[in-house]
Amino acid sequence: MDWTERLSQIRQDLERLQRFPTVHEILLRYLQVIYEHLENRSPYAESLLLVFEALLSYELWHHKAMTKLAGSQELQMRYLVPLGVEMRLALQRLLRQLERLSAYSPDEIVVRELMKAHCYYQLGEVEATVHALEEAIRNGATHPLIYFVLGYNRHRLALTEYARWEPVGQRLVVTDQEAFERTLRQALEDFHNGLSYSGQEPMDARLHFWMGMIHELLGEREEAINAYQRAREIDPETYGEEVQQRLRHLRRPEHTPRQEPPSPAELQEERTPTKPITETELESFRKVLSEVETISDLLRRMGGTGQEGSAGN
Repeated sequence: MDWTERLSQIRQDLERLQRFPTVHEILLRYLQVIYEHLENRSPYAESLLLVFEALLSYELWHHKAMTKLAGSQELQMRYLVPLGVEMRLALQRLLRQLERLSAYSPDEIVVRELMKAHCYYQLGEVEATVHALEEAIRNGATHPLIYFVLGYNRHRLALTEYARWEPVGQRLVVTDQEAFERTLRQALEDFHNGLSYSGQEPMDARLHFWMGMIHELLGEREEAINAYQRAREIDPETYGEEVQQRLRHLRRPEHTPRQEPPSPAELQEERTPTKPITETELESFRKVLSEVETISDLLRRMGGTGQEGSAGN
């Protein structure tokens, strides 16, 4: 196929990916941003096009497998761990290809770094994800979604590297206060940079909501309330109920700065023995499949935490 035909095939693959119930809208929009920067280099970025085609093929395979497992009546642990390991190996192969690629224009650098960030994120390498996203932005990735993804990953970095979750006390314990606050402040800046000129776009509501979450983590009550209210004003259908719950908590007279626990996949390793599961357990694992964000999360939850074939090898 020539370049135009291959771009057409990529658009079709993106439409196919959208049909899988395990695919989050942020992933689809992220891949679309990569596609748009790649399209700007037509037909001069053959090597990047090849890797993007491979990345899309991986995502289609990944979500086809996850959707099939989520709907299976015979879901067993022994199927999930090998699947997660195979997914991890595929991502590591993509990363090695990307590390060898030269990029000669800002758009090419953006495409390469956004694909690297996607792979690093799936592999649970949060700091590397942040660095790749920063490089993409330095070279012109100014889409609000990219600022959101960068801010989200800084938030994730603060929770995983500079804090720990204590299940017994049900509280977040900050282990490096200076680094924790600095990283969250950077996330706030990322979210602010992503806001549109109008301040009324759907992504603006998401950005304001997350700014509220960061302010809440920092103990900044009034700033959190203002950010949550702005999110609700822009998109009451999506954020109305959630904002109401958070405002109710923040406005309690006895309120102390709330430290929202990160998802268990970020701070906890849940190990479960490999064995056939009951119908009740089946529903529980289906819930896990709908909640995991990354391959690293999947392997931790399923107990497949071995380090064989790490990205550095």
